Amino acid sequence: MNKTFYIILSIFLFSSTGVYSQKPNEQITDVEKTQKKIMTWALVQTIPSINWTNDRNSSNSQIVFGLKWNVTPINISFSTNKYVSPVQFFMVNPMRKFTGSLEFFVQPEFAFSSLEYSGFDKFNVAVGSRVNIPVKNLGEHLYVSLGGKYNFRQNNLNNENGYYGVEGGVYVLFGLLGLTFNYNFNDGSEYAFGINFKYW
Repeated sequence: MNKTFYIILSIFLFSSTGVYSQKPNEQITDVEKTQKKIMTWALVQTIPSINWTNDRNSSNSQIVFGLKWNVTPINISFSTNKYVSPVQFFMVNPMRKFTGSLEFFVQPEFAFSSLEYSGFDKFNVAVGSRVNIPVKNLGEHLYVSLGGKYNFRQNNLNNENGYYGVEGGVYVLFGLLGLTFNYNFNDGSEYAFGINFKYW
């Protein structure tokens, strides 16, 4: 956890100083500000969350450690006023998300160990949607999410291409930190759980 914090801090300091150093009296244009914002956002999105996946068959079971990333192509907020579009793409304002929203996501995932019991590949891409519901302080201190997804994960033992699953999550600290649990409709990988780090 401390290592992750220092990585994030280093990225922000690097992006705000070394790369964009400016001469005295030199004005930063709106285009440069936008480029800086996009590059900083893109850099922090590469920091993964951690995940544990159940791998099992009729006689053996194990928990496999892995990493995952969350990409939100579309977010639809329930709390914007009539003068502002409720829809945002990729770079989602955190307040729009945790005060109540529907989001569509893509979730790449990589397992470090072989899923030898179930026969599934190490690499998985899930696509789905979730609803974010504020619980405390309009979601700033606590919000929950509920959703469903389809996992595109190849199984070489029985030629399966994937499986459906449902997901629940609890998030704190303006949505920066979350605990998630997935129940999968597949006997070879019934569940997964993880610690989500989301950097805006």
